[in-house]
Amino acid sequence: MKGRKIGTAVVCAVCAFMIMSAFFAKDFVLYDFHMNVPDYQYAKTEKEKPLSADTSVWFSYGDVGKAVYYGINEEIQEESLTVYALTQTGEVSVTNGNENPIKQDSLGHFIAALPMAELDIDGDGEIEKVYDFARADLGLNAFNPAPQRFLTKEIPFELVFAERKYIMVYYENEILKDAEVLVTSYNGEQKRYRTDGHGWIQGLPNRDIREGFTAVYSPDGKLVYRMQYALEDYPYFSVHFWKAHLPLVVIFALAGIGIAAIYLIRNRIEKHNPAYAIYSRERVGIYLGTLHQKTNSKFLFVRWLCLFTGMFLWTYAGKLIHQGQILNEISIPVFSCPFNLDQVVEVPCYYLSHLPALFGRFGADFPVRNMIYAVMFLATTLLCFIFFGRILCGFLCPAGLLQDLMDKLRQALHIRPIVVTDRINRFLQPIKWVWIILFLGFAFTGGDFCDICPLKGFTTAQGGYWTNLYLGGFFAIVILTGSFFIKRFWCIICPMGYLMGLFKRFNLFKLKKDCTSCTECGACYHACPMRIKSIYTERDKENVQTVDCMMCGECIHKCPEDNALSMTFCGKTIYKSSRETFMSKFSGKKEG
Repeated sequence: MKGRKIGTAVVCAVCAFMIMSAFFAKDFVLYDFHMNVPDYQYAKTEKEKPLSADTSVWFSYGDVGKAVYYGINEEIQEESLTVYALTQTGEVSVTNGNENPIKQDSLGHFIAALPMAELDIDGDGEIEKVYDFARADLGLNAFNPAPQRFLTKEIPFELVFAERKYIMVYYENEILKDAEVLVTSYNGEQKRYRTDGHGWIQGLPNRDIREGFTAVYSPDGKLVYRMQYALEDYPYFSVHFWKAHLPLVVIFALAGIGIAAIYLIRNRIEKHNPAYAIYSRERVGIYLGTLHQKTNSKFLFVRWLCLFTGMFLWTYAGKLIHQGQILNEISIPVFSCPFNLDQVVEVPCYYLSHLPALFGRFGADFPVRNMIYAVMFLATTLLCFIFFGRILCGFLCPAGLLQDLMDKLRQALHIRPIVVTDRINRFLQPIKWVWIILFLGFAFTGGDFCDICPLKGFTTAQGGYWTNLYLGGFFAIVILTGSFFIKRFWCIICPMGYLMGLFKRFNLFKLKKDCTSCTECGACYHACPMRIKSIYTERDKENVQTVDCMMCGECIHKCPEDNALSMTFCGKTIYKSSRETFMSKFSGKKEG
């Protein structure tokens, strides 16, 4: 009784700390890249003009980050260059292109402009009046979902990066609708595109946006406006890419210290345990055969394959396959940070944790487009919730793969797990509800769930994006350490996983039990990472799927009885328990 009171007090203290500290999340700094715009270097480039720049002025970036460079053709006088910058107080302009040092209140958006020049740019013998511009979006605000516009008449033609994936075109401070623009892509090739009714350049490849391009527009054939656009972005395996992994190094290093501390403390306590002599025979460390497993389950192989595929899709695929815009409105609910912009499809965690931003994101610039996105986002998210549910946790979630790898590392090191008893599981439930409340409601109090999210730094850093980590970074250490000793530790308290589980009744995938075949051995309960006891205690119902079940198949894999447990898809059995396949784990015989 005394132990229960102490445990309850500890859990209440943890929940109270989580809620109170969330409001001061940015005061807990784990890693800061110092990405404020004034920290950037601004100078004239010494490199050659990029192929994407079909203008007399252009912007580019350094190889290691925090540097922006401008360039002009040799025949252009630098005194004629004017640079406009967006600041917290509005637009400011600087002559001679001198923006160094960058102003303290700068937002990281710059446009360089040259005076009108009379040129024959199309070779038809007629002189056109040409206005050349270049735009650079850098720093933390580069990927702001809302379009950042320069509301000045000196810039009649403007390219604006919006929704972190699209280019909008403005002419004379109005959206340029149903107009033709000539685009010079990152490799110098030219192609004509049209803007739609919302001013978006239809079909513009994501690679052009990320690696730079030039758009040319002529309203009458005599006036020509050209703007080179440079978004701060870096290729994989560059110096910038590897530096993005530094927060992960810190997290894993501190998690390693935490794991070692728990291991040593536990061993010290258990020296007084009569069973310690049994535990002491474990040889901690990796040695020959340590990763060998006798089972060859095709189902589990498919699950691992799906998990690695999910990690690829939500971490690297968007940049590697240079996808267009067709999938950007599809949302699949997994826990992968949307600040990694190389995801093939959207993830709903940002907008579910920022509900006020979903329908009122960008003001009056394109309310129809905003509503279309909101409808597509909600429709695809709900369809996944209803028809797939938590099987996405078990098969696609990058956070799930990370936890499974930590569990494999523990097994490889031959370190015993921490068994989640019913008592521990009860104590974890209030923590789960705190996460759910913060996930859905923190934004309504003016908070930002991203600052406390323990998974923000993983796929973001892996994608090469510099991300400052605050309180969420410290939570990440706890989650990583916990996942080492407790399989799928985060999944037990994951807020989005719980929301998906609420729709289990409608899921296409079901977990079924033949109660007449069950011997109540408890193997399924001990195999379940979510510690779902009703799987083996149920004696009447056929459907044993619960709100916490993530359909990982571990219970079926460990069940020693024929057809006692099975997984179905649309009523058809796709995986079932078998005594023969269970015994093959001990005999070396492959499963069927």
